Amino acid sequence: MVTAPTLLQAFDQTIAVVRRLEAEGLRTASGSSAGRELERLLDELVARRAAVAGGAPFDREWAGRTVRWVAQWLPDRELPLLARLGGIARAGGGT
Repeated sequence: MVTAPTLLQAFDQTIAVVRRLEAEGLRTASGSSAGRELERLLDELVARRAAVAGGAPFDREWAGRTVRWVAQWLPDRELPLLARLGGIARAGGGT
């Protein structure tokens, strides 16, 4: 069962991590700047959070696609970001 406060908290925590990584100038696993990827991720997280806060249903397929996409470019040392994205999926009722 999806509980809005838990899901919104998971979004907030993940947004904070993405903002921190953006401020630190994260580089992708291949060594290039991750600025564009982080900006896209942040935009999506903020939009999805707003939708959920407004009463929209949580999109589990989006969560799965997002985790897979981030895993493609995220360096191993930043795997906690994947854990935070997984926390959104769990809070949203995903597995």
